Amino acid sequence: MIPAVNVQLAKGQIGGSTATNDNVTGVLLTGSGTGTLPLLTPVKIVSLEDAESRGITEDAEPEAYQFVREFYSIDGTQGCPVYLMLAAAATSLTTLCDITVANGLKKLIDFGGGDIRVAAVARTPVVGYTPTVSKFIDSDVIAAVTNAKAFAQAMFAAHKPLRILLAARVNDVTSSTIDNPNELTANNVGLVIGGTAANGVTSLGLVLGRIAATAPHVNIGRVKDGDLPVSNYFIGTQSILPDLDNPAQAYFRQLDQLIDAGYITVKKYDQKGGLFISNDPMASPETDDYNSLAFGRVIDKAAIVAYQTYVNEINDDIDLDDNGQIEPVVLKALEASMVNALNLNMAESMSGDPVVYIDDTQQITQTSTLQVEIGIRRKGYSKLINIKLGFNNPQNNN
Repeated sequence: MIPAVNVQLAKGQIGGSTATNDNVTGVLLTGSGTGTLPLLTPVKIVSLEDAESRGITEDAEPEAYQFVREFYSIDGTQGCPVYLMLAAAATSLTTLCDITVANGLKKLIDFGGGDIRVAAVARTPVVGYTPTVSKFIDSDVIAAVTNAKAFAQAMFAAHKPLRILLAARVNDVTSSTIDNPNELTANNVGLVIGGTAANGVTSLGLVLGRIAATAPHVNIGRVKDGDLPVSNYFIGTQSILPDLDNPAQAYFRQLDQLIDAGYITVKKYDQKGGLFISNDPMASPETDDYNSLAFGRVIDKAAIVAYQTYVNEINDDIDLDDNGQIEPVVLKALEASMVNALNLNMAESMSGDPVVYIDDTQQITQTSTLQVEIGIRRKGYSKLINIKLGFNNPQNNN
């Protein structure tokens, strides 16, 4: 035997990262289906050129083309996949969001194989359409929130977390009857309002583009990420910006009211060039733990990591102590495996280490059920900054 020291590399000791598909998005839009892309035919798009090759052109499918163009205009979206499907204008938003309807959003989500984390749904009705109730927002949009909420809840239960954004189509821009999303109870649904043209089409591409380009914990309205590649924005037919060359020209003056009511839209900051996404609220009160899209995306990521970590423990045997309780060393190993998985996969989305607790008194021999509590310390956000400004008198420091 030749004296020597041999070193071998161990594998599988620290665990691998978990695929959570945080930035995968999908969209369901109104289309004509008269081109080479039929209605209710989901496709996976990776660029504007790819979309054009599939028949999504400005002439054939103007709404879908606008979406794709705006989506890939956002920095960081190059090569990002987005799932897209077109539906008939006669199909209501409420129907499209019904999980029991095979040819609605469900078809798009199924096509994505459960990878889509945020989906947007829009409807541009036929000319002459009249909502059931006449007010600022098309009543079909508000009616669809219930179905969208149930859809997202079903996806979470199936371990395929999903957030849904609805295009809040403006019905009558002069109406003072405005629904408040923050008075609803759908923390997995958000309402996006407004677009880059006065054509009534919601610019979902800008919002989904920002989602595709940012980490789950990042607010899509973060100013540091830069302004949007647009020069104007409209609520209904009215620009949100005054015409400086024509001061008498009407423009939309209630933007702050919409933002305060809980809509996702676009705004301009004084003394700051460009336009920015206003915020990321969901259709729920501010007191809701998941009233922000960022909060929801983070918890969805944690849910996937937690599931994929502990699914390996199903039907495994567990050592018990003399009292029939789980051995402490086993508990610590289970807790540590979850902490390690969460830190490995989403450390940047948390403020410090997660807290994992398994009660050592639970009787698994009686129930065969293991109860685990996981706490994620989320990020904080500087959404409102109050500055106290004044002159400094050095003599007051004596």
